[in-house]
Amino acid sequence: MRRQFSKRGAVTAGAAAAAALALAACSSGSSSSPSTASSASTSASASGSGQVVHLTITDWDNGMPAVVSAWNASHPDIQVQLIKPSGTGYTLYNKLITDNKAGTNPDISEVEYQALPEMVANKVAISLNKYLPNLSQSYPSSVTNLVQFQGQTYGVAQNICPMVFFYRKDVFTKLGLKPPTTWAQYATDAAVIHKANPKEYLGNFDAADPEWFAGLAQQAGANWWTTSGNSWTVAINDAATQKVANYWQGLVNSGVISPEPSWSTQWLTDMNKGNIVGWLSAQWAPNQFPTIAPSTAGQWVAAPLPAWTAGDSTVGTWGGEAEIVTASSKHPQQAAEFINWMNNSQQGLNLLIKNVSVFPAATFAQSSPELSTPPPFMSDQPGYNTLMSSVAKGVRDFQIWGPDASVTFSSYSDAFASALQNHTSFTAALGTVQNATVSDMKNAGFQVTG
Repeated sequence: MRRQFSKRGAVTAGAAAAAALALAACSSGSSSSPSTASSASTSASASGSGQVVHLTITDWDNGMPAVVSAWNASHPDIQVQLIKPSGTGYTLYNKLITDNKAGTNPDISEVEYQALPEMVANKVAISLNKYLPNLSQSYPSSVTNLVQFQGQTYGVAQNICPMVFFYRKDVFTKLGLKPPTTWAQYATDAAVIHKANPKEYLGNFDAADPEWFAGLAQQAGANWWTTSGNSWTVAINDAATQKVANYWQGLVNSGVISPEPSWSTQWLTDMNKGNIVGWLSAQWAPNQFPTIAPSTAGQWVAAPLPAWTAGDSTVGTWGGEAEIVTASSKHPQQAAEFINWMNNSQQGLNLLIKNVSVFPAATFAQSSPELSTPPPFMSDQPGYNTLMSSVAKGVRDFQIWGPDASVTFSSYSDAFASALQNHTSFTAALGTVQNATVSDMKNAGFQVTG
């Protein structure tokens, strides 16, 4: 489930970790059946002495108690204790890195995809290959690329969060507009809406959440990080990303798009009052709408993200998590069995859909009957999850997330906030982010070009 981005301090891997982390992404085919690696024999061997195995998991999602309780009820020999972290995102990841040195991490932790390379670099996450050898059969390559490095799988993917466009149907109907299918049409509609009512904006440019911008860059064809052997190439200011930056600078400069970042006080006010009538968001947005814009219930519709070329179904992602088994775990086999059950079995995923509002990364579960009911906020759009299943087929992520994405994200927030405030170039801001990322990686001991 989506966690709001918060700025944080950088985590650097260090030269020793750099030597251990080539992180060349591996692709894998897709399948319609779940992994069978965690078999009944795994459960039967959970405790050769007959003693109960106790596991701990750190997870911030609110609906997890029901998921863990269901597992514990049916697996008396492997009992899981849920630990709610005191902080999420990089507050949690920094703690995992620190506690890893002392061997005091929980057996399992939730980790966002973009942070997984840092968990691998710092030897927090262990390879799951020996425990779940057939795991990749349940996922498309766009998902396995997020959790596999140099042929080793370091996490069980839970959800996929394709970006989509949410718009106010009452405003569009009044103006005779249809949801834009291209970015050119989006710009035209933004001008029409703002001209009709100068208080209204079709959307906002989010200078505070780099994952939002990264998803748009993914759709345009960007690869901020790539690898060849032990060498990294960083291209945060590549042509595709510059195209996205220039497009949004044009909209901001023309005044037809709000410059307020998502979740800012002003943005929340504008969303609830109807001053912002569109949101480029992701699959998880309906879970956020009740707190973001409660007075607008029943007025929003989801549509595919506008495309650069008409008919192109490519979309980026915003958010998404996997579960890892940590190096601190004394029971990695049983920990792997639990996260495989939770994220890669129909029973586990049904519980996640019901209690955590997950849209599964595992392809076999994306047509689950549990998804036939839309999220409550989208009750007027019964085909909401069918739309998510359709757009998920066009997901394009980066080839790999970098080992210091935390540095990249912090630099993005600083550089683009400054560009907005000082009315300077967005592409120059990209250069700042590029330089900060490359410098940090080199200082950490990585071989870097770019």
